Amino acid sequence: MPGPFRASLDVLEGAGTLSMEQAEASMGCVMEGTVPDEALARWLGALALRVPESRELIGFVKAFQGRMIRIPTTIPPERILDTCGTGGAPKVFNASTLAGLVAAAGGAPCAKHGNRSRTGFGSAETIAAMGISIESTPERQAHDLEKIGFCFCMAPRHHPGAAHAAPIRKALGGPTIFNAIGPLTNPAGALRQVLGVWDERLMQPVAQTLAAMGASHAMVLHSRDGLDEASVCAPTRYIRVDRGSLVEESEFEPSMFGIPKHTLAPEPAKTLADAVSIATALLDGRDVGARRDMLVLNAAIALVVSGHRLSWRDAAAHARDLLDSRRVLDLVKRMTNGTKS
Repeated sequence: MPGPFRASLDVLEGAGTLSMEQAEASMGCVMEGTVPDEALARWLGALALRVPESRELIGFVKAFQGRMIRIPTTIPPERILDTCGTGGAPKVFNASTLAGLVAAAGGAPCAKHGNRSRTGFGSAETIAAMGISIESTPERQAHDLEKIGFCFCMAPRHHPGAAHAAPIRKALGGPTIFNAIGPLTNPAGALRQVLGVWDERLMQPVAQTLAAMGASHAMVLHSRDGLDEASVCAPTRYIRVDRGSLVEESEFEPSMFGIPKHTLAPEPAKTLADAVSIATALLDGRDVGARRDMLVLNAAIALVVSGHRLSWRDAAAHARDLLDSRRVLDLVKRMTNGTKS
């Protein structure tokens, strides 16, 4: 076992917390594939017993960033948006991915970070089934981001070292520290983020990490009904980061966006075919119920975070207009045409 990793494991199993340097060094060992599986399982298990501190997250993120395959875009990072969340929470539909597409149609360059899901119909599988490439080269991703306004960043292609932990993560079953780290390591360097977390206790350390990384504008979300995105059935807690500082902690109500509060959550997708059907119905205007309201709500947040100086209600109206005018659908068609060519 590498010395830095052994030291880190001793700290964690002694109920201690890691320094930033210890976190970076131990995650570096994981990314380089030098940690035995049994030790890695113990390390991940110890981390799962508590909420990470921001200094630990920062160290882990630095280890990822030092080994990341970046997207060579000319767009400044302070303009780029990501809507990637941690996962690990109940999923209604791929609201964060569709919200990123809406924001992109509204002029925000969106580098949507994501991965395959344990369910088999997460964001990656769904947009791939819709015809959008999830396996593009970094150069092609930069082209799509600059010319179309959207690219999908398939996490394993940009963080190959994380594959060393994949079998242990799968065996453990639930979310691990990797779920919290992933959204903080956008390969296009996005400094505008809407980041939902599976546990409200993660909100503060994740927001502090975004601030330390110099986020231009970010919102960390967790709904009162347990979602890692904004809900139409319950208030949604948020922490807002602006120009590297935590500036606000409060909660949204759907009514703030001109959206009625729903009693029943939208019926979740059960298969990949369901997920694709839901996404296409929302984009072409056939679904006008609770799912549509949930998409509008999350898209409104993404539009404001991307730089639109609008009230929440006006941002929701703009999201509706982008959907109703078929500008979002047109953007998707441009992405799928690029895939076919």
